[in-house]
Amino acid sequence: MPFDGKDDESKIEILDKLDEVIALLRDKRHWCQGQLQTADGRYCIGGAMMAVGATLASLRPPILQAIEQVTGRDYARIEHFNDHPRTTHGLVIKVLHKARENILNVAVAARAVEQRIGPWARWYQILS
Repeated sequence: MPFDGKDDESKIEILDKLDEVIALLRDKRHWCQGQLQTADGRYCIGGAMMAVGATLASLRPPILQAIEQVTGRDYARIEHFNDHPRTTHGLVIKVLHKARENILNVAVAARAVEQRIGPWARWYQILS
């Protein structure tokens, strides 16, 4: 999993990409449903991820987790959430911020465990 505490550098990259997606979709006029990208430059979540060069593997797990936390529904795919008739721009932004918060919380928790266990934490991470 991309945010399992193994690599702080990769977490920073993931957060940077997520921040770019949030910035791209911040304005309601830049978000769409039913297409990756429109001719007038609007994006769905997946299209925004592609536009900023984010890999699906890195952002998919935290975004799907955030979707479930925010909506109470388990979506198999990000686009199912994005294209759902009840999904609004505000809900999309809330989910993206929740995904960001989750990534940060996991990173902080991993650091706290490492500080408590010391050098053994790295060995445990390598073995797990």
